[in-house]
Amino acid sequence: MKQFLMNLFGQPNGLLGSIGGKILASANKEINQWTVSLLGVQPDDRVLEVGFGPGVAVEMTSKIIKDGVLVGVDISEVMLSQAQRRNAAAIQEGRVKLILTAVENLPVFDHPFDKIYTINSIIFWEQPVERLKELRSWLKPNGRIAITLQPRSKGATDEMAHMEGEKLVQYLQEAGFKPIRLETKNMKPVSAVCAIGINA
Repeated sequence: MKQFLMNLFGQPNGLLGSIGGKILASANKEINQWTVSLLGVQPDDRVLEVGFGPGVAVEMTSKIIKDGVLVGVDISEVMLSQAQRRNAAAIQEGRVKLILTAVENLPVFDHPFDKIYTINSIIFWEQPVERLKELRSWLKPNGRIAITLQPRSKGATDEMAHMEGEKLVQYLQEAGFKPIRLETKNMKPVSAVCAIGINA
């Protein structure tokens, strides 16, 4: 079952990955909008999304960014293909750049970022605190990171979402972010949480 879910959502590939991308595009739309709004993205921001999936949040963010750029990384070729199709115009205009790679193997970027976000991706990361430390090194001073998670396991509850949120806060603290705040969005079937940290 774990491998099935990994193929569907964690590292989507093949037919299952294609189906998973379509599910994610629909299921995550509301929390994508919420996360982008919490970040306060500005027209000239440099933004990094880790685990862009089918590219729905990329599309939302690129509509705000006019003089900046959004860089996205994802480990799935299927998701890269879907996100490239969804964001073809913004890629051609140079406002979006999508890279096939894992968070454990980030490239050397040209410049640091104003904002970084990841949505329902951190549960698949190896050594999340170490990954967050590396991401912090790519944030400008006072840059902001947002980690959003909506538990999707069978029997998930709002209490479980809150516990996951507290875990995200702890990860950010250990990675050196401060101050940190935790936001909750009441949703069905279960609430979503977003931990936001500042690179102070």
